[in-house]
Amino acid sequence: MVSEGTRRSILADRKSINRSEFYPAFANGLRPEVAFVVWTYEYANEPRLSYNGMDYEIIRTHTGEDEREIELICQPLSLVQTGLSRLRDSVEIWYNTTVKNSMSEKSPRKERLFTLPAQVEFVGGGTANVSGRVIETTNNAKVTIRYREGIRPDMFLMIAGQRYDIRYIEDPYNRHETLTLHTERVVP
Repeated sequence: MVSEGTRRSILADRKSINRSEFYPAFANGLRPEVAFVVWTYEYANEPRLSYNGMDYEIIRTHTGEDEREIELICQPLSLVQTGLSRLRDSVEIWYNTTVKNSMSEKSPRKERLFTLPAQVEFVGGGTANVSGRVIETTNNAKVTIRYREGIRPDMFLMIAGQRYDIRYIEDPYNRHETLTLHTERVVP
């Protein structure tokens, strides 16, 4: 158990997370991966624990029928630190390719590469003229995804049925954990 920089050892039973636990947590931006059952009197509301060299954040506790035991539902601390636990939206990554048509001419075609969990932050705004009407708006989104090789600025995203072109890509701290895609909505 880890609390305020101090560590202490206790015995625990390790359990896996079941689907009924995982999906509701995932829908709320959490990524439970493991549960530990410990004696209630040994748990002092610590926010974190360490197991086999990996640090975990305790995201929920549960006391069952036997109140002498408490179950600690945990997600890896690395997901919290890198922001991967916030990937609760979904985006599609597409690219343009060419195919030969029936007359052996090359025609453009869009192909979907994959659908990924993401965090989408819409960035918009506008400037108003003297009468208060908006005369210029922006339709941008900042999209965070888990790091993936091969994502290029010539690709585009589909977010809730809208196309967003990738303007530039960031790999925060060059750690290859997440990618931040700065996008602009394509207005038909």
